[in-house]
Amino acid sequence: MAPKAKQPAVEEPVVKAEESEDEPAEPEIVKKCLRAAGQLYYGDCKAGYKKRKGRWIRHGFGRQVTSGLAPIGIGPSGQPAFETVVLNTYEGNWEEDQPSGHGHYKWSDGSSYEGNIADGQMHGHGRFAWPDGSAYEGAWHQGGMHGQGRFDSQFDGGRIMQGRFHRNCFLKSNGQWIDVLKHIRNSEVKHILEGNPLADAAEAASKAASKRRPGHGSVVAGLSPRGVPSAGAALVRRCTAGSRWQGERTLGSVLATAINSNLTPLVLAEESAPCSALRYFLDSGSVTDPSQMCVSIRHAATRHRRQRDYKRLFFDAVQSSMLSGSYFALVFEDDDGASALSDQTEDQDWFHRDSSGGAMQALPEEWRLASFFDDASLPPEILSPLPFNARGRAMRFLPEEVAKSSAPCQVPLVPDGAPQAQPTPEGGADEEAAALAVAEAEKAATAARNLAKKAAAQLPPVSNVGPTGHVFEPSPEEGGGFHTTSVMGMPLVHQLRPALVATGRLPDGLDEMHVRKWVKDRFSRHVSVHRLAVVIVGAEPPSP
Repeated sequence: MAPKAKQPAVEEPVVKAEESEDEPAEPEIVKKCLRAAGQLYYGDCKAGYKKRKGRWIRHGFGRQVTSGLAPIGIGPSGQPAFETVVLNTYEGNWEEDQPSGHGHYKWSDGSSYEGNIADGQMHGHGRFAWPDGSAYEGAWHQGGMHGQGRFDSQFDGGRIMQGRFHRNCFLKSNGQWIDVLKHIRNSEVKHILEGNPLADAAEAASKAASKRRPGHGSVVAGLSPRGVPSAGAALVRRCTAGSRWQGERTLGSVLATAINSNLTPLVLAEESAPCSALRYFLDSGSVTDPSQMCVSIRHAATRHRRQRDYKRLFFDAVQSSMLSGSYFALVFEDDDGASALSDQTEDQDWFHRDSSGGAMQALPEEWRLASFFDDASLPPEILSPLPFNARGRAMRFLPEEVAKSSAPCQVPLVPDGAPQAQPTPEGGADEEAAALAVAEAEKAATAARNLAKKAAAQLPPVSNVGPTGHVFEPSPEEGGGFHTTSVMGMPLVHQLRPALVATGRLPDGLDEMHVRKWVKDRFSRHVSVHRLAVVIVGAEPPSP
């Protein structure tokens, strides 16, 4: 639910009010739990009158959770499976079915707002925080930074902008205006590509403090105090082969955990493993069609060198992955056997090639992902999947008819101008037509409510947003399918889930510190290592 969007009415049968069409000066306020496709509200309500007669109107204090369903491929029973994604939460005051007064928003990209709200928009005084920790506190006008305020950046050495803001721009002392959203986007991309030096400094200070005070203030190796990888570091996880349906420590489960932690998994196998990392990845069911959803960096580099259309490789694979709920895999064929293939014509079944047990000495310079980054086909933000999906950037890869019908971007102040949710028209013929459609589809609506309850089961506390980890398979009668825009009334949220896979082998017996060093030495020139979760697949179960 974007602050700029009108709140759709949540309908529920209501006890008949008195015959008078006029609303009393002091209407009775009752607590209600209202559920509609994609929305769950609990809080104060009043009965509607006149055109709104027969509906409950959100009015007073309440909380609302807006959610959708993300396709995640085929489930254990062979039916399409989905994961519940909380798009945003709002807790605060409501007036005439709209958030108004003091309230607190949280969005699935990690941003939040607390302060005054008018008619669903940030208006008055409030504080907005971005996922990286940057924040603006001050005056707002109709959803934008406008008036006196202060912006604290987590980049540029902790830059501070304090003074006059106008429509999300800041007036410098020399009379020049700075587009704050553009500044944030540039900083975020720089962070993805190079890391954040402030995070490194904070980690170093925290480590120094923990050495002075053993047992206090320690940090996990490779993590900044904010709980995200610092520049030059990578998380390391070990797992066994298998899909996410076969246990918590299988490859499929660890991949999902990495994505839901806003990291991009890099799948590796040790020299002694019977299969390559790519074979483990394909056997885990992470992709339904590797020819459509996996891209060989070797092929892309060959096309790039020959001045052919390499961008189409990435765009088509991203789109296919999102529509099917599969992973989008970038494959580094860096085993010894791939060296002789680099200049050959593209082989269509390259993913079936038996990779050798070793690894080429060094990755070719032309395999650097920075050589392929492009906003329209392979944006660098894919390495930060949660904001990328939450801000609607992933929707740009969908066919137009699917994108229009999918759940719109809910996040305000999107740095890259992704399409936002539009206000819902009220009253008139549209309302009558909607009511008629609901009446004619009563049976389908009942099934949709049942499915909504199934999807909402085990939802996290209202403070949590983003992928919930709660997955389920609707029955064929409830309406499964990948290429639909909704599942029995629940809006679909098509999300990109990136993964990197290397066919070269990791030396046996390395501890976590040496794995991190090996990955940094081998891949740091080709990919942003601090955005990775290194996933090592082995035959033996990992230790608890």
